[in-house]
Amino acid sequence: MTEIVDDMADAFVTIRNVDLSASGNMVHVMVTACMRAGQLSAAENWLKKYESDCMKQGVAPDAAPYAGILETLQEIQPENSGAVQATLYRMRSEGVTPDISVFNTLIRSSLARREYSEAFGLYHAIMTNRSASLLPSDLTFKKLFHASKFLSQRRSRRHKRPDNAVPPRQLFRDMVQCHLLRTGNAPLAHSNIISVSCLHLALRTFMALEDYPAALMTLRAFDHFGFQPNLQTYLIVITSLVLRIKQELGHVYMAGQYRFADFVMHMRPREPPDVDVLERRIQHGEPVVELSGPASVGPETVTHLLTLGESTAPSRSETAHAGRKRLPMSVIPTVDMLVGATLLPPFQELSLAPLVRLLRKMTIVGLFRKAAGGKREGWDWKAAVRPILSGAKEEMWRDFEPSPESRPVTKRKQRGHIGAKRGSLPSSASRVRKMVKRQTLQSMQGHSRTRSMNDYNHVI
Repeated sequence: MTEIVDDMADAFVTIRNVDLSASGNMVHVMVTACMRAGQLSAAENWLKKYESDCMKQGVAPDAAPYAGILETLQEIQPENSGAVQATLYRMRSEGVTPDISVFNTLIRSSLARREYSEAFGLYHAIMTNRSASLLPSDLTFKKLFHASKFLSQRRSRRHKRPDNAVPPRQLFRDMVQCHLLRTGNAPLAHSNIISVSCLHLALRTFMALEDYPAALMTLRAFDHFGFQPNLQTYLIVITSLVLRIKQELGHVYMAGQYRFADFVMHMRPREPPDVDVLERRIQHGEPVVELSGPASVGPETVTHLLTLGESTAPSRSETAHAGRKRLPMSVIPTVDMLVGATLLPPFQELSLAPLVRLLRKMTIVGLFRKAAGGKREGWDWKAAVRPILSGAKEEMWRDFEPSPESRPVTKRKQRGHIGAKRGSLPSSASRVRKMVKRQTLQSMQGHSRTRSMNDYNHVI
């Protein structure tokens, strides 16, 4: 089939006398199709014709065909580094200027080979030579956020974090800066640099690192760049917290030691955080949430986390937003919505405020855990948490705050579908969704809430 397409395309070019120098995308399609079909000689012929026409016209070849070659090599011959080097040398000899698609392909290839230093080196090369025609894309940041998340996990201990690795907070700052460069300092303008999926991956990375102040600053980007949070946004935050709580509750701690999960499970919704009150409840065994086992987390845990994001009274912004009759009122998703038992109504907006309040409390809990058991006479936790949040803001958002007059009076129409997408979930979110859904159905059917820890070992 590929041979027929190749012959037809060749006949079309010959009969119409097509100048391939202006048809880089067409050459890209033909070269990659031939390579995937194993017809390397045909792919070479197309590339030679293209380079010959470019030379006749006195123009440098476009990077698209070469980016396609590199990407296809990654698919069909991922270990053939010699072919990659030969392609890069050919680009150099033909005077081809690499674009971001070339760099993204090389970064992807480096990460696939666990060459993390090489991948971050390519990123540094992009940032050093960045211009209007060469800026990282959302794919660049997705790959590097994913690498940062992987390198932070325990199972990646054999893969040492390279010295040239870019910290995730710096990656986020670079992403914001490049977006504003691409859009002429217009945050709400569209670019190929910031997307909902990229913000979600950044959020997932910070949650995995337990860097809740940075996750909090990431949530600000949704409103700042005109994106609407969806169920996936909630699932990323809730899933990460549920997994951490389950992991900590499954380990035995010595007397006098305090866990993050202890403070979370003893914190009451709509109650001002107080380290002395929480420590006393932990010591007296007075949890707010009663679990069905030592490390069993189910719908009651998810419900508790959602209620921790509630406010005692609606904020002015939420009240004003609710007063706009032309827009649907923002809501907080229920447990049934999170596990997929109840569908979110079409075009229903989800409120970002509960996640902001929840992560602010998780930041405070992290501070309380470090201070518990020690001398706290005269300790002002509010003064202690302020530099933690301002430090994250300084690292990730410095110099990017819009002036008051540049803020839109009314929020523009959000990009993308507001409701939840029913696509595939990350593996951890999928496991938690199944676990919570199963336990919810069991509780509705009147099953006993008493279960041993082993009943859940196969779930997570």
